[in-house]
Amino acid sequence: MQTIWVLGATGKGGRAIASELIGNDADVVLLGRDHDRLAAVAASPGGQNRTILSPGPAELVALIAAEKPTVVVNTIGPFGLTSAPLARACLAAGSHYVDLANELSPVQALLNMDADARSAGVTLVTGAGFGVLATEALVIELVSGRPEAARATVAAMPAVDGLGSAVLSSVIDAVAYGGRRYRDGHLVRTRLGAEHAWIPLPGLPAIQGLAVPTGELEAARRASGADDVVAFSSEVPSGRTVRAVLPVLSALLAAQPIRAGAQRLVNCARFTPPAKSGDISWAYARLEWPDGTHREAWLRTGEGYRFTARVAAHTATRISDGQVDPGAFTPGALFGADLARSAGAQIITPGAVTS
Repeated sequence: MQTIWVLGATGKGGRAIASELIGNDADVVLLGRDHDRLAAVAASPGGQNRTILSPGPAELVALIAAEKPTVVVNTIGPFGLTSAPLARACLAAGSHYVDLANELSPVQALLNMDADARSAGVTLVTGAGFGVLATEALVIELVSGRPEAARATVAAMPAVDGLGSAVLSSVIDAVAYGGRRYRDGHLVRTRLGAEHAWIPLPGLPAIQGLAVPTGELEAARRASGADDVVAFSSEVPSGRTVRAVLPVLSALLAAQPIRAGAQRLVNCARFTPPAKSGDISWAYARLEWPDGTHREAWLRTGEGYRFTARVAAHTATRISDGQVDPGAFTPGALFGADLARSAGAQIITPGAVTS
């Protein structure tokens, strides 16, 4: 039987993905650490889905090895700790793997498993959510039918109705990692907070963004072929004071005990999300070519978690149905820009809107 496991099913992202999958009549198994919350998630869509109480990462690895699910969807952050070991467990078990990572390091690490995944006949997908796909879809759209670009700029501006612990953990890891961008084809270190921009929106005020080392940076480089790539995000505060202290904060969080303490804090506390531009999430991409021409595009969708849930559910379902080749991929590299459209996004280019 084809089964899709959702790890972290009691978290904000996990609940939304489980609901999408169950609504599509997938055979879903829900895994989490809290029995009562897990039972509530299993019953909430109107059915009684199988649940597994999984105390920690080591137990998850053992469960995957024993039961060999068809697809494992990992929503447990920080992905710098969970993504690689769970993906390797899936490779060993012959299970396909999907995660929501948007930190640069785990995204790169999973993509580097491509040869192993092909050898094992397994499909690995990282960044199956608003983070990565929203900007990647735009780059794929802009580069279609054209040669590789010289420069790529992308920006993610999600609107969310609350911040889950996985997202907050990802932000902590990104700040701890420090600034990065691609220059002359090489990933280089930059001062975190040094690159700030106002991202244009069609017919709306611009939104502030800060260059951060996200998985979108790697996806944009691969999709565009550009040697010069920078990725901006509105999720990290970008005021002048914050930009001034970010290098100090980055140095503090780079110390593992301090970072671990911050991760424990966000896993225990509830936070109010920063103000966003209404209930519409945006992504932006601009590509420039050596001949001096450029193109830009925007992606517009609703609340970020809902879009992420649809992306992850579509990805897992298509893999479960056997519609893909083995290997390690970002979602756009595997399914193209149409995956974003199937998850409810509009892609806007000058003079055109597609959905």
